[in-house]
Amino acid sequence: MARKVGDKNRDFERKREQILDALQVRLLREDAARITMNEMAVAADVSLSTLRHHFGTRSDVVAAVLERLGRLGAPYIASAVAPPEGDVQSSLTWLLHSLLRGLQYGLSDMMGMGISLGMRDPTVGPAFLQTILEPVLQSVEARLEHHVRSGELVATTDVRLAALTLVSPLLLGTLHQRGLCGDTVRPLQLDGMVAAQVRHFLRGYAAA
Repeated sequence: MARKVGDKNRDFERKREQILDALQVRLLREDAARITMNEMAVAADVSLSTLRHHFGTRSDVVAAVLERLGRLGAPYIASAVAPPEGDVQSSLTWLLHSLLRGLQYGLSDMMGMGISLGMRDPTVGPAFLQTILEPVLQSVEARLEHHVRSGELVATTDVRLAALTLVSPLLLGTLHQRGLCGDTVRPLQLDGMVAAQVRHFLRGYAAA
């Protein structure tokens, strides 16, 4: 008896997820930027034709892994969007410490992968922005918008620009220390950055 279309679709999706399980681990390694389709197939324990059948091109494979990582990280990003407790200083301090913990426990590796594989790639670049970087930035924008509405930040604040101003030093500092081995070249105390960054940010954006 022929298999039903629904069964075939479930098998296809199950196999696809199994491949992504293996490739998610492989693409977070430091040599991901140089990986070939053949090496991806070996890492996933499938043939090259199977890999192409489920995803398409090398860029399509990477974009699928990024999309999956974005789904896994969505619950953590949602916590930054939730209405904050306390005043703007404690709220932003909590936000940056949460971001730093996320960077230390995997987000910086995702960022490094997205940048190294997505630079000038019309498939991977937008996928990285849409599934990882923009959700992070937009969650920060949502929290800042709350503090604008509460009157704690100046009413004319451009929350998109303000979000970039707030988190960029921490993102760059983490890539410097972890992704580029800056801890062996010029160590930086990332935890100490948080209080200073919040203080400097509020000098420019806090309402009088």
